[in-house]
Amino acid sequence: MKKEVVIAILIGLSFGLIITYGLYRVRKAVTTPNTSSTITAPTDATATPTPAGAMLTILSPEDGHVQEENEVTVTGTATPDSIVVLFVNGEEFISSADASGSFSFTVALEEGSTILSVHAIDESGVGATQERVIIVSKLLSEQPEPQADKEASPAAETK
Repeated sequence: MKKEVVIAILIGLSFGLIITYGLYRVRKAVTTPNTSSTITAPTDATATPTPAGAMLTILSPEDGHVQEENEVTVTGTATPDSIVVLFVNGEEFISSADASGSFSFTVALEEGSTILSVHAIDESGVGATQERVIIVSKLLSEQPEPQADKEASPAAETK
């Protein structure tokens, strides 16, 4: 019996370490830019145009917005014809900006604080990111104020 327990513990530890190492490698790869690449200056004298970069502006909602509704519409502008991705609660919503650069998403939110992360990537692959924090709270609805009883309780009466 003890032998099986020890083997189960060792197998569990092995799987845990493998998963932890995998997560460590993924996070390191995502957060650390590739520093091994080198940038070389152009050899000819002509100037090469630099990409203007992706433009992204979230028009609504504002950062720190508090609301009762469980649904929010995220609107904004980006570089025309760029791909726009919205990340909310582990879900992603993909759309594209129209010819004027406008985009809009309507998403359902859970009660509490939610981070909306909007990413825009233009045709040349240049991206821009903006985030907003939205708070959904049912406590904003008006609660009836307690009304004083017209008749006083016997304990409150004085003689």
